[in-house]
Amino acid sequence: MKRLRHIMILTAIFISICNTPLVHGAEKSVESYTELTASELDAFIERMTVNLQSVKNLKSEFIQERHLSMFLDVLSAKGSLYFETPDKLRWELKEPYSSILIFNGGYIAKFNLENGKYVRMNLGMEDMFRESLRQILSIMRWDFKKVREDYKITILKGGDYNLVMRPVSTGMARIIKSLVLSIDPKSNYITKIIINEPHGDYIEIRFSGQEENRSFNQHLFDINNPLTQHHSESTLNKSK
Repeated sequence: MKRLRHIMILTAIFISICNTPLVHGAEKSVESYTELTASELDAFIERMTVNLQSVKNLKSEFIQERHLSMFLDVLSAKGSLYFETPDKLRWELKEPYSSILIFNGGYIAKFNLENGKYVRMNLGMEDMFRESLRQILSIMRWDFKKVREDYKITILKGGDYNLVMRPVSTGMARIIKSLVLSIDPKSNYITKIIINEPHGDYIEIRFSGQEENRSFNQHLFDINNPLTQHHSESTLNKSK
């Protein structure tokens, strides 16, 4: 069960990954927001779908924080996200440790930095990872047909938009209470994701420095020998 929980939280983080107020428990912060009606929600999703059609790829920096009710200290990590339509994703942690997770055309690979070299790891439960990442890519493409089969969606409007996703299945709800995506109304970027767990713990991911439609070196998504963080930036634009 712990292994399953780790996988589901990790893949939920990738929703992170979308284009995508620091409080303890994001659902407690929505009192000042107004929930969109069903017709307004449909119109919002349709508008976002149209607006994001021109985004072919995206790079973003992120800060990921793990808040545990039993600890005062926040577990923090930093990294970079690379996404390219329709099905390429790279989630790279750089601090305080280094790891790379890549999804490319249905294939998955994870690398950890060991003794100065990136070593490919054995994921385990790969089919579950694959299906979860496919859901995440659907969200990143703003394709909500499949997503709505698995999550109850509400959208709250305030200074920004909060898209709240609650799992439909009982099994998933035991692991994740809800996901809250903060969307900037001007840029349409997801600026923050909060993953609420059933017992009060949560993960917050904040995104910054988003850059879209760059020319990515395709070795960023190589599941056998990916570019490392020391080379990815210097070679990012070589395919122009």
